Amino acid sequence: MNYRNFLAFFLLVLASHASADEIEDQIKLGLEAYQQADYKGAIDELNYAIAQIREKLNAQQSVLLPEPPEGWTASEVKNDSAAMAMMGGGTNMSRTYTRGDEEVEIRIMANSPMVAASLALVNNPMLMGNDPELKPFRYKKMKGSKRINDDEIEIMLALAGQIMVQVTGSNTSEEAVQQFLDIIDFDKIKSSLLE
Repeated sequence: MNYRNFLAFFLLVLASHASADEIEDQIKLGLEAYQQADYKGAIDELNYAIAQIREKLNAQQSVLLPEPPEGWTASEVKNDSAAMAMMGGGTNMSRTYTRGDEEVEIRIMANSPMVAASLALVNNPMLMGNDPELKPFRYKKMKGSKRINDDEIEIMLALAGQIMVQVTGSNTSEEAVQQFLDIIDFDKIKSSLLE
């Protein structure tokens, strides 16, 4: 290994170590502020640390949304979990896949009061009777609902009472939506998001 490569490697290791220490430093600053009865300062420092930890968690969870199938392209993962904090917390992330005019979006929501409300519909097919386009649906052993409306297909699945996976296809076929259901790792989603 030549000197330049060694230096680059050393700086990379140092930078990754510094980012972990930055969070620890924020937590220590929050603790120090708390110990000095500076409660507002403690909250500010700890909120900053929480935001940084949330960024790491979001990056870690982004792998739950699959890579695109052959012939499709995918957007970056959009994570709205920070916004969910204002509505009781939870996870909310999505990714959009396109192929020409076809579009499929996979959205995962978990551990949120909003999920509980949505899952009430899925878990009680009698409530679906008010919407003639909404039908009970099962994928493998998971309960869900399916709505076909003009050029849109929406499938919503309940996982373990705390997680909702929604697959919405626009200008595409039911087979294409099924293809996306088949590439989602539901076991990985459950193990990562169940509290």
